[in-house]
Amino acid sequence: MQIKTFPLTISLILLVAPFGSAERPRISEDRELKEIDLSAWDCRDRLEGTAKTSDGVERNRLKNREAATLTGTLPETMDTASFLRYISAFDSRTKGKRRQDLSPVQRAELEKYEQQLVSFTGYLVLAYAGPPESTNCGSTDFHDWHLEVFAAPSDHPPRPGDATPIICEITPRNQSALFRDGVRLQSLAAFIRAPDLTYEPTGHPARKVRITGNLLWDDDHNGAADVGPGIRTVAANKYHTPWRATAWEIHPVAKIEALDAEAPLAADLPPAATPAISPGAAPVPTKPAQEFVTLTRPVKIRIPYGEKVLPRGLRLPVKARSGQGITVDYLGQTQNIPQDATVAGGPQ
Repeated sequence: MQIKTFPLTISLILLVAPFGSAERPRISEDRELKEIDLSAWDCRDRLEGTAKTSDGVERNRLKNREAATLTGTLPETMDTASFLRYISAFDSRTKGKRRQDLSPVQRAELEKYEQQLVSFTGYLVLAYAGPPESTNCGSTDFHDWHLEVFAAPSDHPPRPGDATPIICEITPRNQSALFRDGVRLQSLAAFIRAPDLTYEPTGHPARKVRITGNLLWDDDHNGAADVGPGIRTVAANKYHTPWRATAWEIHPVAKIEALDAEAPLAADLPPAATPAISPGAAPVPTKPAQEFVTLTRPVKIRIPYGEKVLPRGLRLPVKARSGQGITVDYLGQTQNIPQDATVAGGPQ
């Protein structure tokens, strides 16, 4: 009898286990762009990803197209208001629709839009590693980066009452090129969203950026739960809804430029010439530039309500150095970090 029921027991375990562990998709621990090797990725040559429908195949192929070569091009220049005006007529005729619902005239219009290059200007308030998607064959490690770009800077993560952003996405296929161009999300975004969907401040305001890339209609997110002019709620799963101003996005991103100046780190400053001092004049003290370090591995710290692991790649302002380690500021509290867990400076 035991021999007969043993396979059934195993079958029940295999059937139940995935449902018990699949409450939320596993999201990458990445907090920053990096150079990635695509040679071992089983999705590298599958532009359609793991899509099962003709709509999904078409959309994924557009998302995974090669980032545009910008030499000799004249992209449409837009901010949030002009971006929304540009696609407003199409949006009004396709509210709640998917690609399969479009008329032949609408499909021809869509094709023209999706061949358009745009340069979009706004404030990068939030950036985060995307969840596993069919676009990337469900991979956790090879993921898109989602950039939430707002019309105005914000001193807080997205919350009810805020206007919704324009979404821009970096793909695994063009992440390395942007990294080599010096793009660092920690130095551009005001907040990074962690895998547990909490928000990690980067220690500076949202930078004004210009993002250039292809227009894409992500009709997978063309419903009222995703699209709207303002954020209404934060759901129990911690996602804010609606979370985007339109189903249109910039995807893939080909170029990111900072349009405002960031104060240089001390390590990056050139040696200053000794100023001439007039007789009797007191030298004017100068405030040193803030020093930062970046974590090279996860570090556990004590916080008032328990413990927290600071992730690799987190950039932190330095308050002091000693033989015991480096004292940094994290969310207004001082924390001691081992010297060997950091690298001086950090993403610019």
